Amino acid sequence: MVLIDALYINKGGGAVLLQYLIEQILASDNSSNFFFLLDPRFDKPKNLTTNYTVIPNKQSERKKFYKLNTHSYSKVLCFANTPPPVRLKAKIYTYFHNQKLLEAPGKKHKRMFWSQYIKYLFVKRFNKNTDYYIVQTPHMVQMLVGVGLKDIAHCLTIPFYDTDKYLSGGLPFEERRKNEFVFISNPSPQKNYPALLDAWEHLLSKGHKPRLHVTIDNTAPGILDRVDMLNKMGADIVNHVYTDPRELYFNCPYLIFPSIMESFGLPLIEAAESGMKILASDLPFVYDVVTPSLTFDQRKPAAIAAAVIRAMDKNDLPFPKVVISNRIRELIDLLG
Repeated sequence: MVLIDALYINKGGGAVLLQYLIEQILASDNSSNFFFLLDPRFDKPKNLTTNYTVIPNKQSERKKFYKLNTHSYSKVLCFANTPPPVRLKAKIYTYFHNQKLLEAPGKKHKRMFWSQYIKYLFVKRFNKNTDYYIVQTPHMVQMLVGVGLKDIAHCLTIPFYDTDKYLSGGLPFEERRKNEFVFISNPSPQKNYPALLDAWEHLLSKGHKPRLHVTIDNTAPGILDRVDMLNKMGADIVNHVYTDPRELYFNCPYLIFPSIMESFGLPLIEAAESGMKILASDLPFVYDVVTPSLTFDQRKPAAIAAAVIRAMDKNDLPFPKVVISNRIRELIDLLG
C-alpha cells in the first residue's frame, strides 16, 4: 500500500495539484493500492469514496497516525514539504513546493521571515525521515541543495499539472477583450500586489486605464482598501475575490505576473495553454516553465507599467512557449 500524506494541503496551488494527482491515481490500474491522508478543509474529489481518512491537521495527530501505521505502507509521498514525524522502513518521498521556506535561512534576520524560518527548522528536524524530495523545477533543486537538506542525487524533478484543462476553449487572440490584464492569485506577500497596484496608479497618472482582473480575499484588507482607492481615482480594477480562471484566461489577452517568488508558477502554464500572452517578472522560476512574451523588473512599478503600455501600444508581442512537460505518469509509476 502507498500512502499519500496531504494533511496540510487545503487551498491554493497545492490543492489544485493534489486534486489532479488524486484524480489521476484513481484513473490508474492500481488505484486500490493507494491510501490518502487528508486535511479536513480539503475539498476532496467526489469519486474518492474509499481508501482515505481525514484527521485534524495537527502534528500530534499526524504523529499518532504514523505510529499506528508503522508497517502499513511500502512507500509514502508527503505532499506538503514536511517529512514524516517518525522514521519508517518504507521508501519516503516528500513533495517540496514552498520556496519561502528555503529562502528563510538566508533571511532569518528579517522579521518578515521569522515564521518561515521556524517552519524551515521544523522541516529540517525531520529531514532524515525522507529519502527523496520531489520538486517541479530545477530551480527548486538548486535551493534544496543550497540549504543542505539533500544532495542533488536525492532531489527528483518531476513536474506535473493538468494538461487538458486549458488547451481548448479560448477565443483567438485578436478577438479577445482589448487591454485587459489578469492576475489570478492570493494576496500573500510574494505575489507582489503592492508593486502591481503602484504600477496601475502610474498608468492612471499617464492617462492609461487598462482593466486589471485580480482575486484578493479578505485576508488582505490593506490591499483591498488600495484597490478601492484606485478605482475611486478612475482606475479599472475588478476584484473577483475567487473565480474559476478559465473564463478570464479564455477571453482576456494578457496575464500579468509580478510575483517575486514561486516554486512552480502554475498560472504561467495555464495562461500559455489558454492562448494568452504573458508579461512576467524577470526571474528564474518564470523561465523554468515558460518563455514569456515580455519581462519586467518586478521591483519597479514604473517598469511594470512600461511593459503594460508596450503590450497595449503594439500588438506584436510573441506568444509564450511552455518549456516544461507533464510527467504525472512518471510520478504515479514511481510511487506504484
